[in-house]
Parts: sequence; structure tokens; C-alpha cells
Amino acid sequence: MRRYLLSACFAAASVSAAPNPLSRDPDPLTLNGRWNGVNLELRSNCRTPENNGARGTYAQFDVVVDAQGNLGITQTGVTGLNCTYGGRYQVVGSRIAWQGSYSCTDGKRGDFESTAIEPHALSLDFRLATRLTSSEACTIDAILSLARFPP
Repeated sequence: MRRYLLSACFAAASVSAAPNPLSRDPDPLTLNGRWNGVNLELRSNCRTPENNGARGTYAQFDVVVDAQGNLGITQTGVTGLNCTYGGRYQVVGSRIAWQGSYSCTDGKRGDFESTAIEPHALSLDFRLATRLTSSEACTIDAILSLARFPP
């Protein structure tokens, strides 16, 4: 039996003959800190058709998670676009689910729900199903893809 140490945003676990050797107990508090990365959006069904399509913003992301179930991200974009995401998370099996709302300095506001959150030692990816609720109405498939050196 070989043993592998899985470290990262989850507690370390050793792999044995368990039914799912990759299952692990997530610890959302280890996500806290400063990350750098990109916010990618694929917009569709926009009220203003020229807003449909792909967008991307490189940014710094400050992630704050607490034990009471709150998860927030402050996005500081290199283009000057800043956004704040806030909501509640819950651990569901070996996954973290997150939903809430966000607003940006360009007036964009919306509601989101995670479809996937993938934490790793050096990277953190959020896939969000988003619906704009401001003057522009769009459906957005968003990816926040973040990286950092280990704390």
C-alpha cells in the first residue's frame, strides 16, 4: 500500500484502499489570503446584444472566509475594475458550495451560485453561474482562477 500526502487547502489525508482515494474533508478557512489571477466571463442573453461574448480581467483577489459560513472576495483589477463578492458557503460532502451577490465599480451587480470550487495547494478555481440584476441583464458563466505561493 502506497501512501501519498495530499496537502493544500484541505486537511492532509493518506490514500489507502478507501472507495474514493481522492475524497477529503475541505477546510474553507485555509482559503484566506491574497491571490492573483483572472476573472473570465462568458456572457449570453444580454439585454444589450453587444455585451454578449467573452471578457477577462487580471486582478488581485483577497479571500476572507470565517467559521460562521461567510465567504467574501474583493477583486482589484489592473484595469481599475473592482468587484466585491459576498455570500454564504457550506461544506457538502467533499465539496464547498457558495452563493451570494456581487457588485462592481462599473455598476455591474448580480447574484451567483458556485457550480464548482476547486482548491489546490497553489491554485483556487471558482466556477460561478451568475445573473446580472443591474441595468444590464445577462446570464454569465464565470471562472475566477487564482494562484499564490503557499502561505
